[in-house]
Amino acid sequence: IVSPADGTFDTIEEIEHHEYIGGPAIEIGIFLSIFNVHINRMPVAGKIIKLAYKPGKCLNALRPESTRENERLEVYLQMPAPTNRPMLVQQITGAIARRIVCRIKPGDELEKGQQFGMIKLGSRTVIVFPREPGLEILTKPGDKLLAGSTILAKYTDAAESVTPMGKASNDDKEA
Repeated sequence: IVSPADGTFDTIEEIEHHEYIGGPAIEIGIFLSIFNVHINRMPVAGKIIKLAYKPGKCLNALRPESTRENERLEVYLQMPAPTNRPMLVQQITGAIARRIVCRIKPGDELEKGQQFGMIKLGSRTVIVFPREPGLEILTKPGDKLLAGSTILAKYTDAAESVTPMGKASNDDKEA
């Protein structure tokens, strides 16, 4: 799973049950300063399932509540077989950024790292993915991220590693 945006990894949250993911999830927040490139890229190869616009405020993107309260576009996608894992990327406005551009539609199939949109000026991007056995988070808050290239996390098999949560898995590797 690669970063969907240039910026700073600033939040990580374990979610007990995420409706779209269908179970436990990890949410990573990325702050994009006015000096970052604001192009969003696909974190994995996958098919776009739906897009959902959510009106909201334009709070400073550094404020934690901006993730839930600000205007955003939610991009729901599904990884290819055999896992078909669901994933969500949110393009979130900030106090300065008030325009979200998204050039994809449901049914589109995109490659990992492929450009799908942008957020004008300072903003946030959030990625949500399944918290499963075999998941390894490879970055930490404070890390500088590059869209389409910095590996945030990967799913590994039990023979290779144990996750930070102490669980193992038989999944094939996916990053």
